[in-house]
Amino acid sequence: MGKAKPKICEICGATIRGPGHTIRVEGAELLVCDRCYERYGRKKPGTFSVMPTGREPRRKYARPKPKPAPKPRTERPLYTEDIVEDYAERVYQAIQRSGKSYEELSHEIGLSMKDLKAIAHGYREPTIKEAKKLEKYFKITLIERVEEVPKEKATIPKDYEPTLGDIANIRIRKRKK
Repeated sequence: MGKAKPKICEICGATIRGPGHTIRVEGAELLVCDRCYERYGRKKPGTFSVMPTGREPRRKYARPKPKPAPKPRTERPLYTEDIVEDYAERVYQAIQRSGKSYEELSHEIGLSMKDLKAIAHGYREPTIKEAKKLEKYFKITLIERVEEVPKEKATIPKDYEPTLGDIANIRIRKRKK
């Protein structure tokens, strides 16, 4: 007599030790190992499939992160900052008074030598950030605050009837935006 052919689990493919178990899966009788019997044998026939469905079982529920409190809406400031018109002259004179070279000043102020020269000679206007650096270093004024007057909305009289031209204008304005 030859050696008996080892029994193989019809679900996972493992060698079955002992007699094995017969279970029904989707109408078919299968010979399975102890592990697969533990896993699939106690379920009602026809209620499960050994084939993966593509969905992972949800194990952990992610806790919703608390939403940050909404920031209070701040009103826009009623002023804007503008660079003074004679900025170049003020910067140039401040550089002359300091008696230092552009190279020394560029290191101390934190601007490139090229930018410092361009501003001092009026080739370009400094940004607000650059102007603040220059103001702080030379103790001069380069930024002026311009007050903004809030504009009142134009009110339309109650007895006004729009003309065809008004309607055409309104449509054109809406299209441009």
